[in-house]
Amino acid sequence: MKKEIRIGNRTIGEGHPLFIIAEIGITCNHDITLTKELIDVTEAAGADAVKLMFWFPEEIMSDKTIDYAYDTVDGRKSENMFDMLSKFTFSTEEWVKIKAYADSRDIVLFSTVNSPSGITYTEFLNLDAYKLSSWDYNYHSLWKKVAKQGKPILIDTGPVNTLEVAKVMQLLKDAGNDKGILVHCLHTDNHHEMNMRAIPYMRAAFDSLVGYSSKDRNDETDIMAVALGAVVLEKRLTMSRELPGHHHIISKEPPEFCDFVELIRNVNGALGEYGLKPSVRDLESKKRWFRHLVADYPLPKGTVLAESMLEGKRPMSGVSPEYLDFFIGKTLKRDLAYNEGISWDDV
Repeated sequence: MKKEIRIGNRTIGEGHPLFIIAEIGITCNHDITLTKELIDVTEAAGADAVKLMFWFPEEIMSDKTIDYAYDTVDGRKSENMFDMLSKFTFSTEEWVKIKAYADSRDIVLFSTVNSPSGITYTEFLNLDAYKLSSWDYNYHSLWKKVAKQGKPILIDTGPVNTLEVAKVMQLLKDAGNDKGILVHCLHTDNHHEMNMRAIPYMRAAFDSLVGYSSKDRNDETDIMAVALGAVVLEKRLTMSRELPGHHHIISKEPPEFCDFVELIRNVNGALGEYGLKPSVRDLESKKRWFRHLVADYPLPKGTVLAESMLEGKRPMSGVSPEYLDFFIGKTLKRDLAYNEGISWDDV
């Protein structure tokens, strides 16, 4: 897979700014005004993209009696899943307006695709990337169709093992698509099952860029993901956790999201490079706090120097104490006062 991938006008890869996505596929409540507000928050926070979802329940559900339970601020609720997903729609005209609005805010817009109609919409809207979900790994015909489009594909990995990931990565390669980004995601509250080391593992095992999709509004694993090498980070955003529907309760509200983006940008910036590279402040402080050789008591001219006669004291404005051995046994050419620095020419 490529080590640098362009999505819109952003370049994703090591050495480039972290690609931060606001996940609003459910929390937009499929209201165009609310969606535009979420795009505004994404821009104001300094994130890069918003991710929505194309839902065509008739194409993905054969059993329309399944209920879906989720948490809200008012407690746990349950709905018929088919009916719920049937509400998650924008008209074609609304999709066009949302894409134009995101473009006007320099925010990349893309969507999760889980059925063939999602591909049709992605291409019609000329979206810059695809997202494939954790729950579609065995739906290979969808993967083949998406891969053939030649666009970047962000690939959730939640419930799958190495072999299952290898199969779909091979499907991408067979289609000539080398723009896959594996996205570690998880659906557990047990920290001992989160396995954040999957991020460097997948990077090495599949020679791929790797990202992280955050489960909720907590930040611990996001910080870990960046430290472990994630180049993409997806975080849930809502205008209010009081809104009806699911995912709001586990999403960041606008002020929190802005703070989160600043935090994560700082974490990413602090990574630096592989090697020792002191900061400018450290190098300035070095001059103040490193030591130099001085006389530990008054030393007259002609003194044969012994180790006990010299001491290393701050600041670093003379000969470094690491060269003490050079002076041992040599004769002073001049008087040295107490705490006076010795120079190379003094012996």
